Amino acid sequence: MERLPYPFFVSDIDGTLLDDKRQISKANKNAITSFQKSGGVFTLATGRTYLEAKRFIEELEIQVPVILCNGAAMYDPVSNKQIPVKTFERQMILQLVEEWKKTIPPQVDIFVYGLDRVYGTKIGYVTQVSIDEGFEPEIISSFDKLPDIPYLKLVAIAEKEEMKAMLDWSKQRADEFPLDCILSSDEYFEILPSGISKGNAVLRLLESIHLQAGQAAAIGDHLNDLSMLEIVGLPAAVANAHPLVLQQAAVHVPPHHQDGVQHFIQHHLLP
Repeated sequence: MERLPYPFFVSDIDGTLLDDKRQISKANKNAITSFQKSGGVFTLATGRTYLEAKRFIEELEIQVPVILCNGAAMYDPVSNKQIPVKTFERQMILQLVEEWKKTIPPQVDIFVYGLDRVYGTKIGYVTQVSIDEGFEPEIISSFDKLPDIPYLKLVAIAEKEEMKAMLDWSKQRADEFPLDCILSSDEYFEILPSGISKGNAVLRLLESIHLQAGQAAAIGDHLNDLSMLEIVGLPAAVANAHPLVLQQAAVHVPPHHQDGVQHFIQHHLLP
């Protein structure tokens, strides 16, 4: 069997792997299967939780750890276990929520992600139209009701105009806290524990399977994908990607609804 130029390939899910119906196209699935059968190691790196990503993990028969919550957690399909990488304590979550209340419009939805459950106080219109299967938050009357458990991240969901308040907060105050901020889509603003990113998670995963970053390829579409595109040997972006992602990528492929992942595999990853 001819050797693969990049034996490890990691893909973002939303806006990259999925089509407009939030499904994996037959062409993308067949190409991933061909890569795996050729000896390649394939996995996913997503901002989703395990429950939100579960159907794709099973559909693609992934056998290596999957990167969840933008690197704050991993899921190992072999042991069927979720592994938190780094977390926030409840008190930090409450402090951040109080900070946000001073800054952001009331229509912004805030969600707090534990390992097995997501908490929120309401579900607005933007959230309703953007959520996918597996996102079933527990609605509580106040964030003071949060259980005393470790938390993976906070997410604010809002229209683009309202999102400006979150970005302004991150520029002015985020340095005061041990955290990293990322815009994972035009409507999703995320706060993660300091040092957590898809890129760092990819590096940990590669080390565990004894591969170098130069042997890896990655594809994505938004700012939360930049960290992994910066460290792999072959970074790619779908045509619908954020301008900064397109700038970082060495390879540009068709958009997510035109089988961009399949194009990347066939033209760049298979012998």
